[in-house]
Amino acid sequence: MAPSSDPGSVRATAIDTHTHVYPTWYLDRLEEIGVPPDSTRNARGLGADTTDQDLSTRFVWMDRAQVGLQVLAVTPQVPSGPDAASSLALARDINDDYARLVCEHPDRFLAYGTLPLPHIDQSLAEIPRMFDQLGMAGVSLTTLAGGLSLASDRLSPVWEALDARGAVVNVHPTGCGARSPMITEHRLEWVNGAPVEDATATLHLLKADVPRRFPRLRFHIAHLGGDLPFLAQRIEDNYTDWNAFPASPDATLRTMWFDAANFHTPSLRLASDTLGADRRILAGSDHPYFQQEKYLRAFDYIRQASLPAQEIDAVLVGNAAALYGLGASGRSDQA
Repeated sequence: MAPSSDPGSVRATAIDTHTHVYPTWYLDRLEEIGVPPDSTRNARGLGADTTDQDLSTRFVWMDRAQVGLQVLAVTPQVPSGPDAASSLALARDINDDYARLVCEHPDRFLAYGTLPLPHIDQSLAEIPRMFDQLGMAGVSLTTLAGGLSLASDRLSPVWEALDARGAVVNVHPTGCGARSPMITEHRLEWVNGAPVEDATATLHLLKADVPRRFPRLRFHIAHLGGDLPFLAQRIEDNYTDWNAFPASPDATLRTMWFDAANFHTPSLRLASDTLGADRRILAGSDHPYFQQEKYLRAFDYIRQASLPAQEIDAVLVGNAAALYGLGASGRSDQA
């Protein structure tokens, strides 16, 4: 019997823009195409499969947190094997599986698609199918897209294809610790490596002027953008005083969205002051890495923040509804 995803009488007051589903078959296939087992280990045994039991448990906690929709992403478990053909085949299979989940539970899920980067031609072949046939809400890329900096000229055709569709582009850490021995040799890849990746990859985008070159792209950066809100004035000074960027970082960052999978109230207030909670901050849990009581915390800390009620509502629902083109009910305006 399939799990029930009907929220019933539960009053949904949040959209969770940062969640993951990791089917076991997919993790197995990643290893078959050459992705190291160390990369998939952290995604196993988390209750994040597509089994009836895992989905039922997920829906129970969504109800308890008053979450109507989750936006699913397979990152950082991306189909980036050494062989282009097998990477594309796996990207198509997991995109199909995510589309199936959305079709079976349209009141509970939206999904980001994935691409077989760094294989550019194969990624360009999957983009039209991902959006035109599968109806994905956007695409989720890692901070190193199959080993490529997001500033790499090799990605220009991908940005162009995504820009043509006005795509939402989610940027998520890889867990590589920004390839820094200071992080990786001390096992800090997720402690502080992940937000370092978030901020650094975003600065790569700004350095390469990607948001201005491809103005229809809508970037969704994980974890409040790492240390970007904290360093905002320092970053802007490097533009005004030393021409370190081709355009104002402050102005460009205010065109992006940042999810609140950070859970520290002072950090949320700082991001609100810097980026604008009324438009640019999204609720997010990082499920399945935070579950049960810590899943509730992801939304309670926003509800209890000392922000104006209008801003809290925007972070919980309104900003995501605008980003994904949803109506007040949390359902697609096109449904």
